[in-house]
Amino acid sequence: MRTARAGLRVVGAGPTRLATLVATAALITAGPSLAAPHAATSDDIPIAGAFVYPVGDELDFTHARPGESNGYYVSDPYLARRGSSKQRIHQGIDLSNGSGGAPVHAIASGTVAVADGNALVKTRTKVEIKTTKVVKGKKVTKTGWKWKTSWKWRTGWGNYVVVKHTLPSGESVYSLYGHLMAKSVRVAAGDVVAAGETVGQVGKTGRASSPHLHLEIRKNVPADAEERGEVEIEEPTAQDRTFALLATVDPLDYLEKHVRRFEDLEPGSWQARYALAACKDGLAMSDDNRFEPDESMNRGEFYRSLVLAFHLSATFPAGDWSSSVSSLVQAGVLDEESSQAQKSGDKLTQADAVEILLRCLEGHRARAHNLAALDPMQVGQDFNRRFAGEDAAAAAARKARLAAAKETEAMKKAEADRVARARKAAKAAGKKSRVKARAVSPVAPVPVLDPGFEALAQSKKNLTRAEGCLLLATTLRAGSERMSALQRAAVRVAQSE
Repeated sequence: MRTARAGLRVVGAGPTRLATLVATAALITAGPSLAAPHAATSDDIPIAGAFVYPVGDELDFTHARPGESNGYYVSDPYLARRGSSKQRIHQGIDLSNGSGGAPVHAIASGTVAVADGNALVKTRTKVEIKTTKVVKGKKVTKTGWKWKTSWKWRTGWGNYVVVKHTLPSGESVYSLYGHLMAKSVRVAAGDVVAAGETVGQVGKTGRASSPHLHLEIRKNVPADAEERGEVEIEEPTAQDRTFALLATVDPLDYLEKHVRRFEDLEPGSWQARYALAACKDGLAMSDDNRFEPDESMNRGEFYRSLVLAFHLSATFPAGDWSSSVSSLVQAGVLDEESSQAQKSGDKLTQADAVEILLRCLEGHRARAHNLAALDPMQVGQDFNRRFAGEDAAAAAARKARLAAAKETEAMKKAEADRVARARKAAKAAGKKSRVKARAVSPVAPVPVLDPGFEALAQSKKNLTRAEGCLLLATTLRAGSERMSALQRAAVRVAQSE
């Protein structure tokens, strides 16, 4: 449902502001666009923002990842010469820690281009054989044929995965993870992966004498002719051949430039949780090692993140301030006349940000793979704690758990009633009931964001950069859910008015 917009000119607080947001929320329940589950389209291409290391700690591969024992080192560098005559060039780097089995993680959000988890293939070769017989006292040799069965690796990479990453600039790069352990590949071609998501485990399949990860990064441009003949492929498939024609870059150097380590984000803090996830999704940007989480977010940065998160631009990537505003106007989020008075550097209040988000959610779906990977209840608690206080957050969490427990009990009762009816019917018919009770899985709590939403709806405080990332996390929907947690809170507040 579309209605005329009056722009973002409401600046008052209190009941007037709350009534404005309630009116916007009411459109959610009336609009048919949110009733249907989202179908995957080409617009679902994930954005690769901040990168991580595939093994070891995600910000420093030489240190162990949490829960693991050892970090990694470069056991074979980029462009090293190999072979008896040094005829082969190592197109990536080998990362080792002396053992196999550790998870291998995608270095950035992307789409799986190749997933070869069973690269050891059986081959049959027709070979000539000679047999000798004694005929009339003379040796007679006859030539025949037989089939010889053997096993070989399809490529020198063994079991491997290739992921295509689309950068915020619109450029594409590919990452390859080779020598993965047998039966460890967890993805399939076409799957969307988030930065840090497990794609397999460290192994020694293919041309490898010890467990290690072979990592390659290639640009979406052809390699020089001299390089093409040096790729370690024995019998390449069509996908292998296409990938091998692309130019390689030094993976270690590339990751050093693209892994973000923000010195002003405290590890484990709520700010680090959402800022890092938003950066991985390409929704938040920073050119140095400081994120400035408490700095006010300006309209230019906020609008850009909305265009990318809600895929509001017809072209990729999102451009400058004028193109971001144009995309929001065309999507019905901003009013063209009132938006002309806005500037990229303008600060916006928390209430303004919520109102704009609700207008985006009226007819569009937000998608951000790393933010979506965060625990929904953790997001709800952080949201309420930040905007409504510790007590309100604790009360909302209890309410969510209680509602889930009641729903679980109702399902158990319904299952018990079903079994009882079946047994009663069987007894009446003089038969023995074969119906057994099915296990009922506990219902997961659904986050309740009502306290935080009400506080934001009346807030004149400027939105900070970390708060903007947290807000985006509340707009995401899991699977085929009709509404996001932010929308559910808005609708409940609207219905209580």
